[in-house]
Amino acid sequence: MGGEPSERQVHDLGTMGCTHVPMEFRRTMQGIEVGEVIEFRMRDPSAKEDLPPLARMMGHRILAEEELDDGALAVVVERAK
Repeated sequence: MGGEPSERQVHDLGTMGCTHVPMEFRRTMQGIEVGEVIEFRMRDPSAKEDLPPLARMMGHRILAEEELDDGALAVVVERAK
């Protein structure tokens, strides 16, 4: 019943910085269907600040943001267009 959290695709950006995150984010989002949900994880401080506004600017929906125990930020995004 409903989606299990383990079914969610996770894309770990690791320590990828703000120079590479926009292209990687865009490419990843184009690879999934509208309405699909993906979780991005990142450890770079600039990427943590840049990815949520980038997703909104591109018209996608942020479903959750969570600071993980290992210091990474998890951002759950739904492809909206």
